Amino acid sequence: MRADDNDKLLEMAGSSAIAGQPHECRASDPTELIEHIEMGSSTSKIGRHALSTVVSSSFGIITSVLLDALTMGLFGLGSQTDAYFIAITIPTLLITIMTLQATRVVQPIFISRRENVGEAEAWDFVNLMMAGGTLWVAVLSVLGALLSPLLIRAQALGSDPGLVALSTKLSVFMFLVLPLYLPIMVMRAILNSLGVFALPGAMKFIENIFKIFFVAVAARHLGVMTLVLGGLAGALCQLWSFYAALRRRGYRFKPVFRFVHPDLLRTYRLMIYPVVGQACAIGVEFVSNALGSTLGAGKVSALRMATRIVESFGGLLAGSIVLAAMPTVSNSISKGDHDGAKEDVRHGLFLLLLVTLPVSVWLAMLHRPFIAFLYERMSFSAADTALVSNVLLLLIPYIFLCRLLGLFELPFFARHDTRTPLLGSVAQALLYVVISLLLVGILGIYALPIGRSLSYLIASLVLVELLRRRTGRLGLGRLRNSLAKICLASFVMALFVLAGTWLSQAIPASGFTAKAVALGVPSILGGVGLAWGLMLVRILDLSMVKRAMVLLTGYSSRVLTLMKVPGKPS
Repeated sequence: MRADDNDKLLEMAGSSAIAGQPHECRASDPTELIEHIEMGSSTSKIGRHALSTVVSSSFGIITSVLLDALTMGLFGLGSQTDAYFIAITIPTLLITIMTLQATRVVQPIFISRRENVGEAEAWDFVNLMMAGGTLWVAVLSVLGALLSPLLIRAQALGSDPGLVALSTKLSVFMFLVLPLYLPIMVMRAILNSLGVFALPGAMKFIENIFKIFFVAVAARHLGVMTLVLGGLAGALCQLWSFYAALRRRGYRFKPVFRFVHPDLLRTYRLMIYPVVGQACAIGVEFVSNALGSTLGAGKVSALRMATRIVESFGGLLAGSIVLAAMPTVSNSISKGDHDGAKEDVRHGLFLLLLVTLPVSVWLAMLHRPFIAFLYERMSFSAADTALVSNVLLLLIPYIFLCRLLGLFELPFFARHDTRTPLLGSVAQALLYVVISLLLVGILGIYALPIGRSLSYLIASLVLVELLRRRTGRLGLGRLRNSLAKICLASFVMALFVLAGTWLSQAIPASGFTAKAVALGVPSILGGVGLAWGLMLVRILDLSMVKRAMVLLTGYSSRVLTLMKVPGKPS
């Protein structure tokens, strides 16, 4: 093995310890990688970047919970919340499309140009994308605003005219805000490629703070419109803070409008297939809203609330791993290290299993107390709790399966192959629609989460087979022992949660205190059980905890530093 290959393995296995001490183990064979990961690789590149994103994103999750609790308490599951969730469906999906294009197309090209051509050329490419892309999104936004009445009617088949009118008004406003998000998502992807993950990970926190403020101040007068106004204020704050962070690294925005520039045309060509695949997601959400609206008032909101909770867990934990893996995989492939890219994928899959399996077990056991604690007050009834918690239970597999599909897409995007991932997206969309339509007459609203989970499972299997044919064996069998250890640790956690549930029932309490006890006691004991189980199977040790604490203490100050008024590049 070459020296630079050995160095890469050492980096992936956590050789650059935060405490400054070199890792004692020298990985001379790729098969040793998984052992290093299990025994202390929290300082690996993907692990460190994912941890950075998790820490900053956790503030977004906390504020999302507060925002949803406030919103559900004020409006409950009814026509106003249905109108809001229907109105934001397409604009939110378009923002997601911009995010994915920025991370899977723009980011690999930026990394490649920076590695092979130079930093100045890479910044020029960013200016091309920012100026030209924002103009195209502005045109799309105006078109979407004009078509909002038709788009809303197609999604609200069983809704009353008042809901349709309110949803249309909200949709127009949301479409007109969209041009702000193109530069936000491009700058976020560029910051990630430069090794900055804490500030971009805090974007949801920034948005939620403004939403909470607007809802608390003006909800009685403006209703759910306050959520849209808060989103606008949050987008403006993100735009400023991301640009300030990039200025500190030498970037200066210059509007460049060259619609026939070779780099721009190449980027747009690479975007065609992902956009088609992500357009399938729009069709999926159309079907979800249309079917949900025919099942009665509040059903769309129940589905969206459960999905938001699952997306919060998936985005915070599993999504952070996929986000951190993308530049690592791209760097490996840009250097011609295809074996290293496979190792990156295996590393990402191990981390994905490590965070999603315990969370899924915990959520499956405590989904009802979790929803009751968060939302059951004021306009949110016990019947609403039962509905949302049951939908949430069926959506739990989606936490892992959605990010699994995203992880297996990364090697294709890193090779600038955007056609193959389209097959996975199309397969998932078609399977979801077919399964949902077949089951909705029997299972009602519960057919939709079942269809989502099954469709992502099958699509992931299709994509991993295509990846195996392209790159050869991925060596996923090496994770067999790791999976067994994670399952054992999760089982230990489950036993502790059961003990906590029994103990909480013996504690005399009522009202909100009883809800807090029913969720808090099993969760605390489950956390202790998980930590003990992970140490028992030697995935976690005390030295890793100490290094993680060093990381945690530095991130808050790092975010504040990045958000200062830009000065000289660091």
